[in-house]
Amino acid sequence: MTAPRYVLISGDFYLRYPDLPRGGPEPDGDTISFLPDHDDLVQALRRFNGRPPDRKHLGTYSVRFEGIDALETHYKNKHQNLDFANAARDLMLRQAGFETVTFFADRPNKVETAVPHPVPGYVLATGIEANGRIVAQVYAGQPDAGMADGDPVFVDEARLDRSVNAALVRAGLAYGEFYTTMPFPLIVHLRDVVGQARAAGAGFWPKESAGLDQPASPASVADLTDLVMFPKLYRRLVDYFTDNHTDLSAFDTWVRATPERDDPAQLPSGEQGRLHDAYVVDAQGIRLRYRPEELVFLE
Repeated sequence: MTAPRYVLISGDFYLRYPDLPRGGPEPDGDTISFLPDHDDLVQALRRFNGRPPDRKHLGTYSVRFEGIDALETHYKNKHQNLDFANAARDLMLRQAGFETVTFFADRPNKVETAVPHPVPGYVLATGIEANGRIVAQVYAGQPDAGMADGDPVFVDEARLDRSVNAALVRAGLAYGEFYTTMPFPLIVHLRDVVGQARAAGAGFWPKESAGLDQPASPASVADLTDLVMFPKLYRRLVDYFTDNHTDLSAFDTWVRATPERDDPAQLPSGEQGRLHDAYVVDAQGIRLRYRPEELVFLE
C-alpha cells in the first residue's frame, strides 16, 4: 500500500460571520469555509505552489473540493446556468449538515441565515493550492471511531464515495476536474462515477451546452449566462470576452498566449498537453475534444 496522502483535520463549517452579517463567505458547489480545531494542522499542509494557506475572518479557510468542479455561481460577478449552479450549492450545504439556509435578496451569494450554524465536520486534506485554499475531500459530522485529528489517512474508493465531493458527482451536479496531486486510483474511480451519472442523465448532463458533439457559439459574457459547460473553460471564456473580444475567432490564440490561461495537462493518450488541446474552435463554435474527466491537470 502507498503512503497516505491525506491528513484528517476536524473543525466546523461556516456560512456566515456573526459580527459581519452581510460580509460572510459565499459558498458554492465546490467551496466552503472551514474553521479547523487545530490551526497548526492547516499550516503544516504541503504547499503545492509555495503559497501559504489564506487564513480568513475568525480563522477560517476556504476549502476547494478535490476532484470536482461545479458550475459557477459568482465568478467575477458572473455565473453559469443558475438552476444547476445553485442546485450544486444547495446539495453541498445539505450534505455538509445545514438544514435551512437563506440568502440575502439583494446579495444572493451571501448567507442571511443558516440552521444549524456552524456545523461540525472534517476534511481529508492533501495540501494548499495556488489560491491559498485547502484541497480536500469533505465530510459531515465526526470522523470514524479510532481516527484522530492530524492522523494520516489512506483514502480508498469506499471512503471517497462517502464524501460530499462524490455526492455532487453522483447527482450530475459537478464535473470531474483532476490534478496530479490526487491519487490515480481515486481519479479512475471518480471517472467511473462521472460516467455513470452522465449515462443516467443525472443533473445537468442532458443540458450540457458544449460537449464532444455539441458546440456552443457565445459572442459575449452575456451569452455564457445560461450555458452548462466545463467551468474551467467557462472561466477562460469570461476572461476572454471581458478582454474586449466579440467572437471566438481569437480565443485559441488568446488561451495559448500565457501559461496561466493554458493549463498543462496529461491527455488521455498519456502525452503532456495543455488546455488548448482539450477543445476545438471552428465555424460551428467551441466544443470539447476530450471529456474533462479524461484530463489530469498539473497542480
